[in-house]
Amino acid sequence: MRLTFILLLQLLLSLCSFDLLARPAPLADYFRESWTTRDGLPHNTINSIIQSKDGYLWFATWEGAARYDGRSFTVFGRSELTGLPDSGVRVFSLDRNGDLLMGGSRGGMALVKDGQWQSLPAVEKLINDLTRDANGRLWIATEGGGLLLQQPDGQTRQFTAADGLTPTVIYRLLDDTQGKIWLATQQGLYWFDPSLTNPVFHLAGPEQGMPLTSIFALTLSGDGTLLVGTEQGAFKRQQQQFTPLDPGLKGVAVSVMMLDQQQQIWLGTINQGVMRLGTLGLEQLTVADGLPNNRVLALWQDREKSIWIGTNGGVLRLRDAPFSNLTTSKGLSDNYVRTVLEHRDGSMWIGSSGGLDRQLDGKISAVTHPQGGPLTSVLSLAEGPDGDVWVGSYSQGLMRLRNGKVIAVFDRAFGLTSNEVRAILPMADGSVWVGTSGGLSHLVDGTVREFHVKDGLSGEFVTALAVQPNGKLWVGTGSGVSIQEGDKFRQLPLNNFDQADYVFGFYQPPASDDLWLATDRGLVRFDAVKNQIQLVGKAAGLPFDKVFAIAAEADQYFWLSSNRGILRVKQQDVLQVAAGTQSKLVGYELFGESDGMQSAQCNGGSMPAAVARQDGSLWFATSQGVAMVTPTRLSEFVIRTPPVVVQKLSADGVQYPVAAQQLSAGTRRVEMQFAGLSYVMPTRIQYRTKLVGFDKDWVERGPQHVAEYTNLTPGRYQFLVSAAYPDGDWSADPAAVQLEILPFFWQRTSFMVIAASGMVLLMLALYRWRIHRLRRNEQTLRRQVLEKTSALRQQAEILTLAVEEKSILAEQLRLQAAAFAAQAREDGLTGLANRRAFDEQLASEFNRAQRLHHQLCLVIIDIDHFKRINDQWSHMAGDEVLKRIAQILKLHSRDIDMTSRWGGEEFALLLPQTSLQQGHEVCERLRHAIESTDYQDIAAGLTVTASFGLAVNTGLAHYDKLISRADSLLYQAKANGRNTVCS
Repeated sequence: MRLTFILLLQLLLSLCSFDLLARPAPLADYFRESWTTRDGLPHNTINSIIQSKDGYLWFATWEGAARYDGRSFTVFGRSELTGLPDSGVRVFSLDRNGDLLMGGSRGGMALVKDGQWQSLPAVEKLINDLTRDANGRLWIATEGGGLLLQQPDGQTRQFTAADGLTPTVIYRLLDDTQGKIWLATQQGLYWFDPSLTNPVFHLAGPEQGMPLTSIFALTLSGDGTLLVGTEQGAFKRQQQQFTPLDPGLKGVAVSVMMLDQQQQIWLGTINQGVMRLGTLGLEQLTVADGLPNNRVLALWQDREKSIWIGTNGGVLRLRDAPFSNLTTSKGLSDNYVRTVLEHRDGSMWIGSSGGLDRQLDGKISAVTHPQGGPLTSVLSLAEGPDGDVWVGSYSQGLMRLRNGKVIAVFDRAFGLTSNEVRAILPMADGSVWVGTSGGLSHLVDGTVREFHVKDGLSGEFVTALAVQPNGKLWVGTGSGVSIQEGDKFRQLPLNNFDQADYVFGFYQPPASDDLWLATDRGLVRFDAVKNQIQLVGKAAGLPFDKVFAIAAEADQYFWLSSNRGILRVKQQDVLQVAAGTQSKLVGYELFGESDGMQSAQCNGGSMPAAVARQDGSLWFATSQGVAMVTPTRLSEFVIRTPPVVVQKLSADGVQYPVAAQQLSAGTRRVEMQFAGLSYVMPTRIQYRTKLVGFDKDWVERGPQHVAEYTNLTPGRYQFLVSAAYPDGDWSADPAAVQLEILPFFWQRTSFMVIAASGMVLLMLALYRWRIHRLRRNEQTLRRQVLEKTSALRQQAEILTLAVEEKSILAEQLRLQAAAFAAQAREDGLTGLANRRAFDEQLASEFNRAQRLHHQLCLVIIDIDHFKRINDQWSHMAGDEVLKRIAQILKLHSRDIDMTSRWGGEEFALLLPQTSLQQGHEVCERLRHAIESTDYQDIAAGLTVTASFGLAVNTGLAHYDKLISRADSLLYQAKANGRNTVCS
């Protein structure tokens, strides 16, 4: 499949090259995904989130540290591997060289470096935070134990009120890179200079604008400004003073803060969800917006620019995506949207199963029925020349709206063919074409004219309408398409194109008489110049059959909606395939739920199901609201090659650390498990591996993330694995693992040298003994040969004479037997097979035809008035006639046919693998040949004709029945006046 997957991933990997100064998408438009214990998390409370330098995401929970590779979680808790005294993990931190530090309950700490775990000396209190300074010292914030300092040698010092630090509960540490470490404590904000042997702790209190309250969060802005989250709101430090970060945060208990790569400030709260402060002001997401829980404990932005939010109820990921959605959460009457329309006043009209909505200036209002309540299920929309909006419903017919009010209703009682209206086409002359489930209606000056299949429509179920610049009306139905010609319609043969049937929509290119049809077998183009229909479907590389709607992005791209997402394809590419100058689509992009759509299932069968707006955005009707995309934003998304790691090494079912390994002798099965660490679409990542020392080249693994090798010989190997997205670049630095399979002692070089030397000596001794024996045997054999040779020479002479006599006698017997056999199976006069030979062949061919279900014809031929020939011209003339007819039969027979003299003046002809019709044609040729042959050289005035009885084996169980039928037909031919064929 020629899918330009690089462009697809440009849309999926959010904001990878997004200008940091660009305006971000509204928080409500971010694509959201969540994970809980149902998805593999060990606990739903997420205390901390971090991404290690190898690309893994780590989630700290009370039941262990969960490492995520995009597919599954690997949980590390209390074990010999981690050395942690308890499974509860409270915080993650990155060491200065990028190694992962973690601290948790019971004071346990560990360091993960290059995938290897190292246990650090534990402290006595729960650890809230930890950071390592430039001197390699570890500063530890604890719950109830104050601030601790652990030296590289493991010695630990505690700072208490005696050192000037009163609080014993410290939540966060922050090294501001300017020589200060800030402490977020239960009793306010402190700072100190870690370079001093005896640090002095300073309180930033009310005199600096900071309230004496619990401080939960610390972070730095892009310019180094200190940001502080407290129980009473968020503050920023400017010129030694603290001021509120934003009035909207007053009184909000901020639990965690983070600055993203667009310099937007993210704030997790104790009970009000997550907030973002940036160019769009202060925005908020809560449980009502899909957040698992309103208590937010952790925030992290990964390398793909996704925002990970840890709560008391699980993890939520937010990422900007090319598609945004308009749903009931934003005011729509219903999420099952069937049709969208842009009005000339800039408003958008959305028809759904729940009614009709109008959006203008970002505000959505529902259109009500004249009798009160919302309009019923809306199927289709259209704007008239006067700006009125025409609305087709599922069961209430057609409505005309002016200024948002229903001014007229047209239904079956008025004359419509059906109340189910799926297509509306207002005309410049004021008339309106209405496509319904029961046919086509034309409203003209208050009257209705109906059109049905009897008028040339391809079907009664009308789904789409279009008028070309030349004025031709096109009608799409569930059974094909028709074009208006006068008062009738002419059908176009869509069914000839991969059995296309449904027409869901039309697209009329500007300044062109061509017309594009969205069908259930792909795109169909009507070439107005050649008056031809051309299909671009699955055979041309389209990934699905059904195309619901066509929207055009300028003159560059087609956007096609379907049940499986929205496809973007170059118009020129489609044109070349349709014209036959190109066999396959070179590339396209398929968008779905990973691109921000609430549902990849678009809706069709009513119009318009998609619209290209004047502002350049595209709107599509889906089963979960309106999916919207602005194509000019696509350049903000680019691809990146995912990093790849080897996760597990196992040999014969035993797991080993992923490092250089020596495997025991006799190892038969080695398995490597690996992962590409990308989190947007991890199931699409492709892998290739190479076991240096075994594989000659890279082995393509597709999405499979396990490689297994069996029966490897002893030796050194290097396992390499590389990852890429389809059509993307492979990892520049493949992950590598060195391993060696040890040999058994008999496979060692020293043992082989000794064994080889011993074998050589043994072979040499055997060789010398063998030579001696052979020489003795040679002398004995030479004597025996001389004795036997003389005796054999005499016997050979006697046998030669006997063989010569026997050969002469055998040849005489063979010639005699051949003569007898010929006499027994051949007619002496005509040279044809006699009756005996023919009967044997008939039985064999009949059984063969029955077994293979072939047809077999039998012909019995009788020379007409043969007795008269004998009586009038003599028996000698009769014999010549028989021989002449035998020659005719041989001349006109195939190699597989068999001719025979049946007896007297009768002949039989056997025609294998021949139908009755073919047999009749053969008989007619023979009859004509017999009749037209010149017999004057036999007797003057002599003419000969013959009658034919032709039978076939069909329905007969035995060849006797075939003979009886042919014989009966021969008598019938004689009864019919002779010189004829009866079959």
